[in-house]
Amino acid sequence: MKSTDSRLAGLLGYQLRRAQLRAFQTFAQATGDLGLTPMLYGVLVILDERPGATQVEIAEALGADPSTMVRLLDSLEKRGWVRREPSPTDRRSTLPMLTDSGRTLLAHATPHVVASDERISIRLTPAQREALIALLGELNT
Repeated sequence: MKSTDSRLAGLLGYQLRRAQLRAFQTFAQATGDLGLTPMLYGVLVILDERPGATQVEIAEALGADPSTMVRLLDSLEKRGWVRREPSPTDRRSTLPMLTDSGRTLLAHATPHVVASDERISIRLTPAQREALIALLGELNT
């Protein structure tokens, strides 16, 4: 029996999960041995786009649990891609910042990530792809 013959095929959550699995597999293939996951890449992008963002702000931007963010930042820091600097406004906290190595990795990884993104939507027209992104954005607000 094909998955399209199942009652599951009509469930949005089921289709989203299948698409997520495919997206993660394609991401892993595209990024190869860089040691990145989609979430780690997301953290690097947010840090690049929003220098000085707090861990809470990064977690909110990525839809992640703040406690998960500590683990992710620890991993990025161990690899030398992120460093923590004292906050200029709160002596009790630190701000994660991209290192030069992190910026270099991000620049190297981004074309691979974009290619993987294009690969998972290859069967869609540009208009369908835009519509899907807009619809998913609505679900995620």
